[in-house]
Amino acid sequence: MLAKLIWESTGDEILFQVTFPDLFEYYLKQLKKQNRNFFFCKKTKFSNDLILSLENSIKSIKKIKDKLPFCISNWDGDILDQTYLNELHRDWVKTGIAYPKIISLLRMMQNADVDYRNINLAIHNLENSFAYKFKNYDKDPFQVANTFGEKVTGFNLDNIMLEFDNLGRSTWEKFKNWDNNIKDTDTNNYQMLSGAVEFVLRRPQVINPPQEYVKWCQQHNVNTVGMSISLGNIVDLDKNLTDIRKILIRNTNEQTNQFFFEICS
Repeated sequence: MLAKLIWESTGDEILFQVTFPDLFEYYLKQLKKQNRNFFFCKKTKFSNDLILSLENSIKSIKKIKDKLPFCISNWDGDILDQTYLNELHRDWVKTGIAYPKIISLLRMMQNADVDYRNINLAIHNLENSFAYKFKNYDKDPFQVANTFGEKVTGFNLDNIMLEFDNLGRSTWEKFKNWDNNIKDTDTNNYQMLSGAVEFVLRRPQVINPPQEYVKWCQQHNVNTVGMSISLGNIVDLDKNLTDIRKILIRNTNEQTNQFFFEICS
């Protein structure tokens, strides 16, 4: 099943492959029934300052590029294009390998080493910043009954996921926090589906539960419940990463903008 999230203000869309079609159909039906099919950005690691930090450092070092033997060949690429970031980072590393004393030389040029080092740091900060938390409520949490139980939980790292926003702790959370009192009323394994959505631009990964967790569950005779519920993964993210980054930046910069889910016909 294919679905998409659509921003109200711009009409921008992001297409994704649904992980559990029955779950998503049910969830969307409940969202519409309670007039809660809207999600606004509550938190993000991204900031325009991350882009400015990298751009400024590149510009600073570009001014002296003819004075030192940099391996960097492209100083004017698209900061949001991962292909360019990979190229820039690769050339930055190769410069350090070929010319081990470059940092010392830059330091003698009005501490230009600070900006040069920041190119590497700013690349990593920007790459890891496209993580967002969206909610469809402001004060009182939105919740609907999870009629699918524990079978829809897992450990995969996907692009769009439902956050745990239940009263209590899941079995996984109890494991992480050394709470061996599992069979009690405060244990809550996604009894409700929340209105909190995690959206991360990352390469999806299929991950098995940690062996230590599996053993711990066996010792306490409880099911190995997952840490999250996946909604889906973006279609052709590797091909459209730059465009999707720009869509997110454009729409999350507007505080009043929000998206809604829709199943593709």
